[in-house]
Amino acid sequence: MLKVLSVPVLVALVGLCLGAASAAAQPPPAAAYVDLPVRTVSVTIEGRPTTDPALLEAVQTKAGAPLKISDVRATITHLYSFGRFSDVQVNADRTPDNGVALRFELVPIHTVTKVRFTGQLGLSEGSLRSRMSERFGETPALSRAGEVAEWIGQLYQEHGYLAASVTVAPAVIEHDPERATLVFDIASGPRTMISRSTIGGKPLDPLAQILSRLRIEPGRPYEPGNLQTRIGEFVASMRHRRYYQAAANVQPPTFNPNRTQVDLTVDVLPGPLVTVQFTGDPLPKNKIAELVPVEGEGSVDEDLLEDSATRIVEYLHQQGYWKAEVKTPERREAPGALTIVFTIHRGRVYRVAPGGVEVTGNQSVTSEELKPLLKLGQGDLFVASRLGAIEGAIRQIYQSRGFATAAIASAVNELEDGLVKPVITIREGPRIAVGKIAITGSGAIPEERLRSVLTLAPGQAYDGPSVARGRDAIIAFYRDEGFASADVTVAPVTPAASEGGAVADITFKVVEGPQTLIEHIFITGNLRTKSSVIERELQIHEGQPLGQGALTETRRRLSALGLFRRIQISAISHGDAATRDVVIAVEEAQQTTIGYGGGLQVDSVLRLTDNGETTRQRYELAPRGFFEVGRRNLGGRNRSLNFYSRLSLRPSPDETSTNLFKFPEYRVVATYLAPRALANYGDLNATAAIEEGVRTGFNFIRKGLTAGLAHQFRPTIRGTVRYSFGTTRIFDEQLPERDQLTVDRVFPQVRLSAFSAAVLRDTRDDTLEPQNGAFLSADTSIAGRAIGSEVGFTKTFLTSYFYRNLGKPNLVFAGGARLGLARPFLQLVSTVDADGNPQIVAVGDLPASERFYAGGDTTIRGYALDSVGTPGTISPKGFPIGGDAEIILNAELRIPVRGKIGAALFVDGGNVFAQVGDLSLAQLRGSVGLGGRYRSPIGPIRIDIGFKLDRRIIGGTLEPRYAIHFSIGQAF
Repeated sequence: MLKVLSVPVLVALVGLCLGAASAAAQPPPAAAYVDLPVRTVSVTIEGRPTTDPALLEAVQTKAGAPLKISDVRATITHLYSFGRFSDVQVNADRTPDNGVALRFELVPIHTVTKVRFTGQLGLSEGSLRSRMSERFGETPALSRAGEVAEWIGQLYQEHGYLAASVTVAPAVIEHDPERATLVFDIASGPRTMISRSTIGGKPLDPLAQILSRLRIEPGRPYEPGNLQTRIGEFVASMRHRRYYQAAANVQPPTFNPNRTQVDLTVDVLPGPLVTVQFTGDPLPKNKIAELVPVEGEGSVDEDLLEDSATRIVEYLHQQGYWKAEVKTPERREAPGALTIVFTIHRGRVYRVAPGGVEVTGNQSVTSEELKPLLKLGQGDLFVASRLGAIEGAIRQIYQSRGFATAAIASAVNELEDGLVKPVITIREGPRIAVGKIAITGSGAIPEERLRSVLTLAPGQAYDGPSVARGRDAIIAFYRDEGFASADVTVAPVTPAASEGGAVADITFKVVEGPQTLIEHIFITGNLRTKSSVIERELQIHEGQPLGQGALTETRRRLSALGLFRRIQISAISHGDAATRDVVIAVEEAQQTTIGYGGGLQVDSVLRLTDNGETTRQRYELAPRGFFEVGRRNLGGRNRSLNFYSRLSLRPSPDETSTNLFKFPEYRVVATYLAPRALANYGDLNATAAIEEGVRTGFNFIRKGLTAGLAHQFRPTIRGTVRYSFGTTRIFDEQLPERDQLTVDRVFPQVRLSAFSAAVLRDTRDDTLEPQNGAFLSADTSIAGRAIGSEVGFTKTFLTSYFYRNLGKPNLVFAGGARLGLARPFLQLVSTVDADGNPQIVAVGDLPASERFYAGGDTTIRGYALDSVGTPGTISPKGFPIGGDAEIILNAELRIPVRGKIGAALFVDGGNVFAQVGDLSLAQLRGSVGLGGRYRSPIGPIRIDIGFKLDRRIIGGTLEPRYAIHFSIGQAF
C-alpha cells in the first residue's frame, strides 16, 4: 500500500517526532528545524541500522544539505514504494552544532518463507500443503492466514473430519532478513464413519458393486468431497453405456448425535437407453463418432444434436455433395429407450466442369498471376468453401495492390450431369496509390524519427492494413519513448483522381501526452542474489524514458536467469506525470534442486558368436537410472554447481552366463557454471567427470577435467574455447593384439591434454523438434606433448543440419551432413616387447577414445552400433577399429499422423575411413527405412527400422538385412 502524505501533514509529523533534550521539554515547532543543516541521516529497521544500498539510495535528505519537507516526503514515498514496509516513521534530534540528526524508522512486512502445521493432523502434511498451494501458493502472506485456515478446514470437512478446527497460531518472526514462519494449529477430531448405505432409484448394477465403486460400504470413512467426484465418475460410466441422461444424487445425510456416524442414501436414475440411428444415405462408420459425438460428450441435448447435424452437412459438402441436407434430428421415445434419428440426403456429387474456375473482369492483375490461387481444377470435387477461399485470396491481392474498392463476386453455375462452372467476376475500380504522408502533432519527437518506423512510401499501393500497421508502429515507438498515453489516429482518406488512378494522402495525427522518465530504480526481495546480478540485466536506466519495450525485455532477461520464482516490475507515481520510480520486486526460487529417474536402454550391438570366429548383431536391454542435485545462485552471483550421476547395468556378453547383468556402466559429473564471467564476456564452465562405459569392441574408464568459456557473438552465433585434461584406459578388448593399432598396445591407458575451439550458428525454431532453421557448427581440437598429452593430434568435426516445414504443422524435411577429420602426430616411443626387451616403436595413430565410429540410431540406421567402416577400419572378426575420418549424410521426412503420433521416412549414408587420404564418396554405405514418433513432454520417443542397401560379408558372415532402433530425441 502506497502512503502519500501532504506537506501540512508532514510538517505536523516532523513537529511531533522531533525529540528534545529531555522528556519534560516541549518539542519546538516544526519550522525551527526546516532549513537547518542535516548532520546525519540514518535508516533503521525495527531499531537496527541498515546499510542496504537500495534503501539508502531512496533517502532524498542528504547530510550537509538543509532540511526540506519536500525531501522528507519524497523519501517516505520512495520507501513505501518498495512494498516491504507497513509503516515509515521520521524522527529528528537537534545536534549541539545547531543541525539536525534525521532518522527514518521502518516497520517491515515480514515475508512468509515457511509454513508449519502442528497438532493432531489426521491428514498427511503433504495433502495439507498441496491444498494450500493450489490457491495461495507455497508461502501465503501473513495477511491471508485466516483465508488459508478456512480453505484447509474445508479439506478436513471433505474428508469427513466434521469437528476439525484449523486456527492460526502466532507466527515465528525472524529478523535480518525479515522473515516469518506461518503456523497453523490443527485439531482434526474424530473422523465420521459410514454406518449404513442405501441405493435407491433404478440401479443398473448389483447394489454391492455400486457401494464398492462409490466407496460407501458401512465401516468406511465418510468423505463427502471425494464422494461427489466418484458420483460424477459413476454417472459418466452409465453414460458411456449409452444412458446419456443418467444421474445420481446423494440424499441429505443422517448423522448420529455426536456426528461420528452417518447414514447415506444414493438415488440412481439411469434414464432411457439411447440409440442413434441414421436413415437415408449412409455415413462412413469411422466418421460417426467425430461427426455425432454424443458418446464422447455423454449427452443428447438439443444444441449438441443440432451441431452434429451441421457437422454432417459440412462433411458432406467437403466430399462434393454440394446440396446435401440433414433434417432436424428426431427424438423417438419409448419405455426405457430413446432413439435419435438423423435423416440424411446427400444428393449427387458435383464436380468442376472442363476449364476449371473462370475469372472475368481482371485487367490489372493477369490471369497467370491469379492461376496459382484457382485451386479448383477440371474434375475436382466442387466444394463451396474452397470457392469462397479463392474469392477471398483474390480480394486480398487486389487490396494489397491498391484497389481498395474492388468488388469480387462468385457464381456456381450448375450444369447438367453433376457439373458446375464456377465463375469469379471482378470489378476492379480505380487503383489508389499513396500520396503525401504527413505526421502532425509530434512535438517532443522529431518527425524524421517517426518516419523511420513507417514502411509506407509515396507511390506505393494504398492498403488499409499497411496504414494500420504504420499507425501501430508510431504508437509502439512512443510507448518505447515513455509516452504511455500517446495516441495516433489516421485522418479520413479521400482519394483524389490522378493520371492512371487515384491518390490518397495519409495524415497521422499524434496526441503525445506527457513523457515519463525514470527517477529511481529500486530492487527489492533479493535476499541472496547480489543487486549487481539484477542490474546488469536491466534495459531501463534512471533518467531515461520509461519505455514499454525496455520493461518487457528487462522482465524477459530476469526470467531467463532462472533465479526467481516471481518477478514484479511496478512503476510508482508520486503525483508528477513526468517521473516514476520503478520497483523491481523479486521472489527468489529454491536454491537446491534434486532430480532422479530411470528408464530402459535398448541397443543393437555386435557380439562374438559362440565359436568366437566372427560377430553377430544382438539387441541388448539395460536398465538405467540417474540422480542429480544442483545448487544455484552460489554467493548470490548467479553461479551454479551441479552433481549428476548415472548408472546402467549392461547385460553379460556371454549369453550362457547365469548373471543377467554383469557390467555396471556409470557416469559421474560435477559441473560449475558462471554466466557473464570475465567482465561479462562469456559463460565460464568447469567440469570434472569419471565414467566407465561400453564401446563396440572394448570397455573404457575415463577421468578428466574440462574448462571452457562460451561467448554469444549474436543471438544465433556462439563461440567456445576450452581446455581438457584426462586419462582413458581401455580393457576387455575384443580385438586380438595382432589387430590392435600400435597406439592401443603402447598406451592402454592414455593421457590427453588438448585445447579446443568451436563456433556454431543455430537458427532452429525449436531445439527438440525443429520445424524450420539450421544448425551449423565447426569444432577443432589440438593435443600435443608440449602441453602434457602423451599422444598428439589435430581433430576437426563439421556439422550441418537444416529443417524445412512443407506447409503443414509437423510435416518437415530434415537433412544433415557431418564430416570428421583427424591427423595424428608421429612420435617414437620407448617400450619393451613381449620378452621384456627394450625397443623403439613409431606411434602414428589416434587412440581408440578419439577415433571416429559410425552406425547406430544417431548416425547410420539399419546398422548395429559402430559397425560401419571400410575394410581397413573393421577387424577380420567384424569388430570396429575406428578411423581418422568419417562422413555421415542423412535425409528424413517427418510426417504427422494423428495427434502426438508421427511417422518418418529416412535415407542414411556414410562411412569411416582409416586415414583422411582414404576418404571417398564412392565408398559410402547406406540404408533406407521408416519409423514411428510420439511427441512426449521429454522429447520425441522414436522407433526406427533401417534396411541396408548393400549387405556385405563381415567376419565371414553376411550382415543382417535390417536393424531396429529405440531412442528418445530425433536422430539429428
